[in-house]
Amino acid sequence: MLKPAILALIRQVLTVAGTALVARGLVQATDVEPVIGALLTIGSVVWSVADKRGR
Repeated sequence: MLKPAILALIRQVLTVAGTALVARGLVQATDVEPVIGALLTIGSVVWSVADKRGR
């Protein structure tokens, strides 16, 4: 139950960071969303593996 809440928080933090990078002109807006999605996917897999190994 805690995992979805933490993932939602991480998604919001990544969105704010992406928005800041776009505002400063460091990246294009079209590049931010796929990167956030990829980071969340990788993070979920790592979290799942770590959780299963801890048992």
